[in-house]
Amino acid sequence: MTAPSVIAELTDILEREQELLKAGRAGEAASLVEEKMIALQRFESLLETAGLTGVSHKTRRAMERVIQLAEQNAVHMEAIRNGIRHAISRLENLNGSVQVGSYGRGGAQLSFSKATGTFNRRA
Repeated sequence: MTAPSVIAELTDILEREQELLKAGRAGEAASLVEEKMIALQRFESLLETAGLTGVSHKTRRAMERVIQLAEQNAVHMEAIRNGIRHAISRLENLNGSVQVGSYGRGGAQLSFSKATGTFNRRA
């Protein structure tokens, strides 16, 4: 494969991945991993064989775009991971903040453990 086709292939994959990540479809973005790894291997082989000294300005700009897309996608993925971590944490803490009890005359919450008197089972 030529340098422009290798770069174009990887750029296309990274752009699709970014669209999916921005849309919150991380599972679909993860399905691109195998395809992306193959394209990355081709890209690395290109860098090893061609080096950066003999490439045109246009090819160098395209390589910079690949790097920029990869960095942006990593940031998006990290944001998704943080969101999932926070959601899990909120769900785990949900039980601790649940009020089980009744309300007093002034509207204050009373937990059943501190209540006195009788309670009707039905409202």
